[in-house]
Formats: sequence, structure tokens, C-alpha cells
Amino acid sequence: MFSIVLTLHLIAVIAKLAVLFLIPRLKDVEQTRRFLATYRKFDRAADLLLWASGIAFFFVTSLAYLMQMWMLVSILLYMFVFYMIKRFLMRGLREVADSRKLYAEKELKSLRFQNVCVGLFSVFLMGCIAVMMITKPF
Repeated sequence: MFSIVLTLHLIAVIAKLAVLFLIPRLKDVEQTRRFLATYRKFDRAADLLLWASGIAFFFVTSLAYLMQMWMLVSILLYMFVFYMIKRFLMRGLREVADSRKLYAEKELKSLRFQNVCVGLFSVFLMGCIAVMMITKPF
């Protein structure tokens, strides 16, 4: 049962992180509007799946395992990654989509830069989480 919950959880994580790989492909305002409308649906579904699988972990593992300090720190880092995506990338996508310009080159350039920054920082935080999962430092 644990592997099923973990698989569902990882599918939701991949769906949420997909935005990092899709933003660089956006070329103009209309394409950004279509992407944002589509991504919002997937984002809501991924949010629900993340919360459901997170709650399911309480039933398929022990509470003692989930309450270890390294696990709690990992969860907080994990949540921070998704906060950065919502705070910076979703705001940038909305700015481009709400633009009255046809191409919004300046806004798209800014969005791509934010995407690189959030992506690199997310990779760093995911690496920290992976190290904690392997070493269980505290």
C-alpha cells in the first residue's frame, strides 16, 4: 500500500514541477493565456492529490516515522518549493496573460529569468531533501 501512495504522491509532485519545464516554451501572450488556463486545472488536481497522499502516508506508515525531525524539515522545504512556484511563477504567468501586448517580450523575459531562479533553487532544496532522506541526520 505504501508504494501506491508514494507513486501517487510522486505523480502529483511531477505535475506541479512540470511548470518549470513548460514556461521556457511560451512565446507570446495568447499561448501563455492558454497554458495558464490549462495548468490551473492540473495544479488544482495535483494539489488535491498531494494533500490526499500526504494524509494517506499517516495511515500507511507509522506516526513516529513521520514525526522525525529530518522528515519535518524535509516537508517544510518541500512546501517552500511549491510556495516559490506559486508566489513567483504563477504571478509572472498572470502578468503576461493579463498584458495587453501581443508578445509581451519584457514580461516573458522576466518570467523566464524567474523560472531559472526558482528552478535552480528548487533543485538545490530537492537535493537537500534527498540528502536528508538518505542520511537521516537528526
